[in-house]
Amino acid sequence: MIKVHSFPSRIILELTPLCNLSCFMCPRHYVKDTDGYMPEELFKKLVNEIALEKPDAVLLPFWRGESCLHSKFNQLLKYALEKGLKIHLSTNGHYIEECYSEIFYQCEFLTFSIHTPIGFENAKIIIKHKPDWCQTTFQISFVDSERTTQKYLKNCIEDSELCGFDSIRLYKEHTLGGEFGKTKQENLKERKFCPKLVHTFVVSSDGYFSRCNHIWETQKEYNLSEFSIKEVWCSKVMNEIRKKYPDNLCAPCDQWSGHTCGESWNRDGVQISHKIFS
Repeated sequence: MIKVHSFPSRIILELTPLCNLSCFMCPRHYVKDTDGYMPEELFKKLVNEIALEKPDAVLLPFWRGESCLHSKFNQLLKYALEKGLKIHLSTNGHYIEECYSEIFYQCEFLTFSIHTPIGFENAKIIIKHKPDWCQTTFQISFVDSERTTQKYLKNCIEDSELCGFDSIRLYKEHTLGGEFGKTKQENLKERKFCPKLVHTFVVSSDGYFSRCNHIWETQKEYNLSEFSIKEVWCSKVMNEIRKKYPDNLCAPCDQWSGHTCGESWNRDGVQISHKIFS
């Protein structure tokens, strides 16, 4: 019997599905919802609920786009921080002005997803100027099929201090032709229940929800401007998804296996550890 959290411990609030880049392997090319910004009132409503229901939850204010494109990025994340929430953020590194870096240094975890030389150089600048009080865990990540990976990864992992980053990740492509589950991984182990349906909730910028961050099309049964996270999380719709797992949407997906998580190099003092995910 799968025990589902009474309230999600990881909540994704998409600030925008827009991105300033157009990476060839990104499934943004294949989805319809590629416009818009989460309204300030909706973001604050959901943050207030999280702070009340599960103050130790992790807030991930990104999904299909680059969150720094939101005109109120600074104000929204400051609001979440003032509510005491832990923020895990991903950015492509193209925005490091003071208003952004002020937030970066207050996140619990931040990963620079590197797809361009600009992003790589900016990530190093953020690390170089990290203030003494900063407790953020900084990660730099690459995708194994990209030219930036071939250009920068080797130097990063061969550096005795990982170029100042706490960890380095090398991800495998998550999709082929925009379809999750088409990465042709051989010898997947016996299927297990997807943990995303146990602990993670996803809200798009227009207030609709997805069962999982790997399914980029949203469901329209509920809009979070009218319903609470708890109502949707415990709804008949979500319970039916869990009950019928894997249904026609989940069945083709291979993300549950963890193989696309690739590899990691982590720095703990002077020690560097290497892990291969499966």
